[in-house]
Amino acid sequence: MKHSYSIKIISISLFILFSNLITAQIQNKDTIVSPFRKGKWLTGLSGTINSSTIELRNTNETTTTNEYGINLTTGKFIKNRFLVGGTISANRSNNSGIVERTTENLFLGPIVSYYLSKVERGSLFFQASPGYVLYRDNTRIEQTNGFIEELAEGGGFGTLLGVGYSYAFFDVVTFDIGLKTNLLWINIDQESTPINTITSEAIFVNSISFSFGFNILVDQF
Repeated sequence: MKHSYSIKIISISLFILFSNLITAQIQNKDTIVSPFRKGKWLTGLSGTINSSTIELRNTNETTTTNEYGINLTTGKFIKNRFLVGGTISANRSNNSGIVERTTENLFLGPIVSYYLSKVERGSLFFQASPGYVLYRDNTRIEQTNGFIEELAEGGGFGTLLGVGYSYAFFDVVTFDIGLKTNLLWINIDQESTPINTITSEAIFVNSISFSFGFNILVDQF
């Protein structure tokens, strides 16, 4: 009886040990496979670009719009696939034609990103970033008797929202593509020339852009 009892104890102990090993392997699988692991740092540069031309056939007038931006992001994965860091985003838009307009904004703020997939090569991700934004707009309108120029400057609050896909190369470099939405609430002072008047107002800016860029994944920053 004692011998049988000892065999049962050993069998139960081996079963518990084996179960713990299997559980540990399952728990560690996500850490080993996913390139977006806890403790890793991510630093990257991405950009946005867009160009369009509108031609009015009745007057043969053409308006060209060029938009581009640069985004610098760095952060650390505090959990597997959960990134916390900071971002700087600079955007510029140029319009040429009867109305010449240049718009610029600079955004600074924290950023949070979450990567959905546990697979090795890449993942769909979502990101959000609230922060402070500086805004500048210069508009010049040509008229038969001269021109009107308006300069608007100010700052306020902004939120950047993004969704995309990140593909990992060799667990070190990632290539990201996606869509970004900029929501900006800004208070501006606008000066008009040659009228020489200054007015203050609150504006809302909403823009959507296609983004792409590369990131570097390192164990230490």
